[in-house]
Amino acid sequence: MRYLSLSWKMLILLLSILLVLITWFTSLSLLHMNQQFNRQQAQRKAQGQQYFQLYNQSVDQQLLSWMQSFADLQNLHEAAHFGDFSHALALQADSLQMNYAVQGFSLFYDGQVQLRQGDIAQDDAHALVQQTLLEQRPISNIHCDKHCTKSLSLPLLNSHGDVAILVLETTLTDVLFSLHRTLSTEVAILKRRPGDTLAQQFAVLQASDHEQMRRIAQYVPDDMSVDTILRDGVIIFFDNSSYFLHLIPLNQQAEETHFLLMVEDVTQGMQDKQRYEQQIFTVAGSCFIAVLLLILYITRRISRRILKLAAALPLLAQRRYAEFRQQSLGKPGMFQDELNTFNDSVLRLSHELEHLDLQLADNTASLERMAMFDTLTGLANRNMLQYQIQQALASLAQRTGYVGLLFLDLDKFKTVNNSRSHAIGDQLLIETSQRLRAVTSAAEVVCRFGGDEFVIVLSHLDSPSQIEELAVSVMAQFTTPFTLEHVAVTLSASIGISYTNNPQYGGDELIRQADLAMYQAKNNGRNCYVVFNEKMSSDLAARLQLEVELRQAISQQQFSLSLQPQVDLRSGRLFGFEALLRWQHPTRGLVPPDEFISVLEQTQLIVDVGYWVFERSCQRYLDLMGLGLHDVIIAVNVAADQFLQPDFALRLADILQKYQLSASHFELELTESTLVSHVSQTLDAMHQLKLMGFRFAIDDFGTGYSSLNYIKQMPVDTIKIDKSFVMAMLESSSDYQIIVSTIAMVQKLGLQVVAEGVESLAHLQLLQQYHCDLAQGYYLSRPIPETQLADFVREQVLQQNWPAALLRRPEH
Repeated sequence: MRYLSLSWKMLILLLSILLVLITWFTSLSLLHMNQQFNRQQAQRKAQGQQYFQLYNQSVDQQLLSWMQSFADLQNLHEAAHFGDFSHALALQADSLQMNYAVQGFSLFYDGQVQLRQGDIAQDDAHALVQQTLLEQRPISNIHCDKHCTKSLSLPLLNSHGDVAILVLETTLTDVLFSLHRTLSTEVAILKRRPGDTLAQQFAVLQASDHEQMRRIAQYVPDDMSVDTILRDGVIIFFDNSSYFLHLIPLNQQAEETHFLLMVEDVTQGMQDKQRYEQQIFTVAGSCFIAVLLLILYITRRISRRILKLAAALPLLAQRRYAEFRQQSLGKPGMFQDELNTFNDSVLRLSHELEHLDLQLADNTASLERMAMFDTLTGLANRNMLQYQIQQALASLAQRTGYVGLLFLDLDKFKTVNNSRSHAIGDQLLIETSQRLRAVTSAAEVVCRFGGDEFVIVLSHLDSPSQIEELAVSVMAQFTTPFTLEHVAVTLSASIGISYTNNPQYGGDELIRQADLAMYQAKNNGRNCYVVFNEKMSSDLAARLQLEVELRQAISQQQFSLSLQPQVDLRSGRLFGFEALLRWQHPTRGLVPPDEFISVLEQTQLIVDVGYWVFERSCQRYLDLMGLGLHDVIIAVNVAADQFLQPDFALRLADILQKYQLSASHFELELTESTLVSHVSQTLDAMHQLKLMGFRFAIDDFGTGYSSLNYIKQMPVDTIKIDKSFVMAMLESSSDYQIIVSTIAMVQKLGLQVVAEGVESLAHLQLLQQYHCDLAQGYYLSRPIPETQLADFVREQVLQQNWPAALLRRPEH
């Protein structure tokens, strides 16, 4: 690629602009000068026309005045005929010739010539006489043949009212002479005739200087047209002189065959014009050269400064900052400009680069540490984890033993993080890391794997049981709630364990196995640890396939509802229904809820499915109202992830508004784990929903973290005794006592009790004996598919065939 310096680029650009400006200015000046010259010549042409008409009219006035005066002197108006007047007029021939250049005159009476004196064209005279008789006024006419003459007619009257026409003919010599003397130009009268060249097309009839006109005719361009000369005139040059030719039609009314030619000497004007043009070009050229030198000086100075700075810039890359500043300094000028600002910026840059180099040297160790450690918790990160695992596996080649991995994930940490704030989540992660450090030794490496996942690397183990002992110690750390901003948060952890004694084992494979074991711990109900076995890989593949199929089930609307009736044991009437989710797989058939509900919860799909269940329950309630049931309750199970959504109440309100239903028709069932895991947030949400009219039930009571303290704080309406206690109460005295005490305790709190899993008459009678409020189970009714709900209500409930026949009270 060719090199062109910046100074030359700027020079070319500025010179181009300057050249355009100078060309424009010069052209404008020359155009203005030419326009001024053309206006002057146009004015001269108009002047010639005006003066020609003026002198022509002056001759007419003189002759008319003489003729009228002579007729008055001869008392023509008293004469009986024109004989005496004609005789007296004949005696004036010499006087007219001498004083008025009259070449001839005629007197016409009654169409006959009464008097004829001199050489006068009879044909032209007769035509003029006829026109005068017609118009009854003086008429002037110019006609040219070999030379141009002027005819003037005047009508005269005698005492009898007879009309005679006096016609005088004179030359245009006086007119041309007056015009020549007044305008200081040569004038001529031309006659147009056929010819090949412009000079042959015109004959000079009269001229102020015949010789001059002859010479001028030789220099008129042959290619010049008559129309061009008539419109614009023409300049000719000869004998070091310049002449401007004006061609003016002699008679504007008649055919243009005779012309007045004005030849003006414009030698001085043309010389002035040439001098002015030379001055313009001289000034423009001088300005161009002066500005050229100035631009060249400035651009060369800029280029030298830029090249000097460019030569010094490589010193920055070599970190020779002091030498760079010494070379890049220039002499201070009178005025500061952008280059000075740029140079100052570069100098500041050199100082900053030098400072950054010093900081870089100081921070290299810190950056290396940041690459290996987590910035939030201070624990080792994934990079350090990989390094430590490789080191631990490599040590197995030197001594026998095991390398173990403990993979820990906080249960439902995402829900806490979303429901509170990320700052609270960060504090939980920091305190978790502190608790993990507290139960590990210096030889054990604690790493933050990412998010809420932690990994502990154990090397030099004598037995895999040591890893399980550490897992138990870690889980014990989560029994104490986390206290953040005066709020107690209870967390648990799911732990996966993997180990090996093979030094060739891959670190990634060890992490993968521990990760699979951790997911198995979550599937087992969380808050536990699981040691990896090969079956987990196949289980994971099955779970992933189930997750894919669940997403398809949502998109293809494979879910449906079944509603299990709840019976009021006191009145024997239908109290309501519990909405149960069902999945009809296209190939596997009906999938049990125990197989897919946990997967929905782990993948967060339970949130969308939960809203679908509630909206579907609203649709079924409209069906029940259409059948005449207006006071039943539909219980809907709500997962923790859905209940703790910030917009949960708003979403339910929108669905109720869509179907124009009241919240009092629905009961929200929550598990004990949902209630106690986030007490403060749960209470706020429950009170908000309670104000809307919803009822609340605690599901599976007795299987989780049952606490009367929590129940007293919460706006709960119903306690549901888990079916495991009801089904075993006839065989197990402990379960029997739990049910009896639970019914008594809950009723003292003013709440309803619902017994699940009633599968025999004996169960039912025992519950009635201890005044249980509500019951549901296979003995009363299996869950009814939503497509059969209307038939069940019409055939069983409305016909009072159910549930009265099933409720047989024991005899006392």
